[in-house]
Amino acid sequence: PPSVNPERNGTELFLKAAPLVDDDKTLLHTNPIPAMKMVAPGKAVVCASQPQVREPGEGGFTNSWDETVAAVDQNKEALMLLRQIIDRPEMDFHIHYEQGFYDGNFLTNLHLVTLKQAVLHLKSAAMNDLHQGNSESAVENVRAALTLANAVQNERLEITELVRLAMATLAQGATWELLQATNLTDAQLSTLQSDWTQFNALQGSRDALNMENIVGDIEVARWRDSNRELNKLISLFRNASSSLGVEAVEPTLFQRAKQSGQIFLWRYWWSYSDELRSLKGQTALMEAIRSAETTGSFLPAFERQQARLHELGFDKLDDPFSAVFSGELNFHSMLSGSILVLGNAFKKVMRAECMQHMTVTSIALKRFQLEHGHLPEKLSELAPKYLSIIPLDPVDGQALRYRLNADGSFTLYSVGENGKDDNGNPGLEPGAKSSSLQWQSPHALDWVWPQPATEAEIQAFYENQAASSD
Repeated sequence: PPSVNPERNGTELFLKAAPLVDDDKTLLHTNPIPAMKMVAPGKAVVCASQPQVREPGEGGFTNSWDETVAAVDQNKEALMLLRQIIDRPEMDFHIHYEQGFYDGNFLTNLHLVTLKQAVLHLKSAAMNDLHQGNSESAVENVRAALTLANAVQNERLEITELVRLAMATLAQGATWELLQATNLTDAQLSTLQSDWTQFNALQGSRDALNMENIVGDIEVARWRDSNRELNKLISLFRNASSSLGVEAVEPTLFQRAKQSGQIFLWRYWWSYSDELRSLKGQTALMEAIRSAETTGSFLPAFERQQARLHELGFDKLDDPFSAVFSGELNFHSMLSGSILVLGNAFKKVMRAECMQHMTVTSIALKRFQLEHGHLPEKLSELAPKYLSIIPLDPVDGQALRYRLNADGSFTLYSVGENGKDDNGNPGLEPGAKSSSLQWQSPHALDWVWPQPATEAEIQAFYENQAASSD
């Protein structure tokens, strides 16, 4: 990745905040405040306006807002440092890509757990601000959360991208809560909209796939070069399986001899056919990303990708995670086994891109409403003042669906993973069952931007939760 401009480098600020976040023992760490809690298809609780901080269900919790105020105050130094990163929105943790994925030092410079926890802290602080009516501070906390998600895009690693998408999802929930506030200004919303516009899951995924290929080449060369390097990988998998509770069994003399033979065969024969299949799989993944970038339509690109992977026989390979649980590598698919995992991440990118497009559009709708006192009849009315272009639905590349409802609310939606326009129906597909009310559920008929739940809907949700836990 390119070097970071020193004037925009917020790494030092984050590294000062990191130990404070890691060592925090308040409810911001143990019971982060929920935002946009879904209680019915298409309906969410405005959590900031509730009399208590409540997370229902088994293992749930209830806290008072006074407790939250105290927790935020105890974390004020960390939160202040994190907010300063808004003005220094790039970070570089000096990752040694040339050492390869499986070198013991590779992951030491990643701070993914702390980054996500920092976003949770900022989200909770924003919710506390909203409960107190302090929209200005809430906007700053949400912006800082989104800045952290944007700041690590240039790490160009698949694991970083997955965490980045989770961070953005947390920021989206807090943004939805912000949009329910009544004391926002256009300047605040415009700045937040600009931050969301910069979030790019598709480019992050493309860059990460390229880097995975490059670092993978480094690993393959190293494993082919010596038995010792390949034995290090085998030991790593065995240690991983032990950490998951799989009992370690000392290999017999026969098993050791067999493994030595497999290593020899892999280095000089098996690895080449596996590498070729892996390269073809990587090409299919990259073609899907490029197609989505060119056409703006993810679902057809994903379907072509999966058809190509099927044609190459990837669906017949062992689950790559099985080696972690068994501690045994499949030497015939050691390189290509991860392609299916990387391919399935494409749908996560599609959901994130859709979330970003709908969030930007919802902020623009709020800005229009603030100025005109009502919502627009059509999304086209938002351009060019509130949006330079109207965001499309990344699933099918068509315009996001929107309608103004008779009660003055709006319905904004994507066709979702089934690719069909179900007229803004947030319910599940016929026959589908899911305990999750996630608005972007893979089984939802459409992905509908949530509207605030009524008191009756909230009460019914809590009653159902109580009944199911009895």
